[in-house]
Amino acid sequence: MSSPDHPHYIPLPPGPLRSAMKHSSRPNTPLVSSPSLPAVNLPSSPILTPASPPSTSPSVFASHNASSEYAAGLSASPHPVYAQSAMSSPASPFIAAQGYTPHVSFDTLENPQASMFSYTLHVQSDGYTRNRNTRVFLCASSPDESGQQALDWALESLVQDGDELIVFRGVEEMEKESDAYREDARDIMRIIQEKSVEYDPERKLSIIVEYIAGKVTQTIDRLISLYRPDSVVVGTRGQRSVMQAWGAAFGAPGMGSVSKYCLSHSPVPIIVVRPESKVRKMIAKRRADPKRGKHFDELTKGRPHSSSLSVPMMATMTR
Repeated sequence: MSSPDHPHYIPLPPGPLRSAMKHSSRPNTPLVSSPSLPAVNLPSSPILTPASPPSTSPSVFASHNASSEYAAGLSASPHPVYAQSAMSSPASPFIAAQGYTPHVSFDTLENPQASMFSYTLHVQSDGYTRNRNTRVFLCASSPDESGQQALDWALESLVQDGDELIVFRGVEEMEKESDAYREDARDIMRIIQEKSVEYDPERKLSIIVEYIAGKVTQTIDRLISLYRPDSVVVGTRGQRSVMQAWGAAFGAPGMGSVSKYCLSHSPVPIIVVRPESKVRKMIAKRRADPKRGKHFDELTKGRPHSSSLSVPMMATMTR
């Protein structure tokens, strides 16, 4: 039983929240108790129990222990739903590649009281620090070819040292067991880390994977409000077409040119990545058209590198 001398939680100083939707995957307050506060032991913890052996990885153990203390401190906040969801689920096996450190994650896939069913993973490169030049990018990566190429392009050509990349994978309805979605999210995180090291092993990044069940339109809107990204990267197609989802999110589900509407009305800049194979196919079709072939040649005249499509994308700044 709790008493004034022995509270059942470790109180933490309140910190500013980035959104009322849920707490950030990156805590804004220290994960250790203040020296002025009494040191108390938690009665029980879903992260580590006396019967469980200690973790073989110091970094993973520290992250899991910090997650427990952070979730316990949140129980005193006016948002108990997320504290309960963070503590009610067992510890998730982080997939952190060499050179990366796991951080606080959230799992509300099986919490009926949560406002959003999600599974969040967060890792950072060793030595990563946020600074005034840090940029935040949100990539809506669908499991098809278009979504994969959008993610590849973001990792290869967009994010730089010190940036943060949030990769969103959405499912309209949970047709599989929750463990299957968790495993899928861990696979996505592992692939992102491998490709990041392949493209630039010296680059320091913060990587967040948001695997969320629900309407894609509402989820994208919430993620923009939560993370406030500098740009959003999407593919040309996806589950029910990512561009169609964006059109519905901005109130135009029946528009013929959904992508054009999204690019002109989005609250943040949108980068639409087109697969290079489709770009080359379009160019070949234009060249074969007798009415447009000569005009196309005139436009590309004087550009020695016009045939080299190193950046298979179309981008626009909406603001």
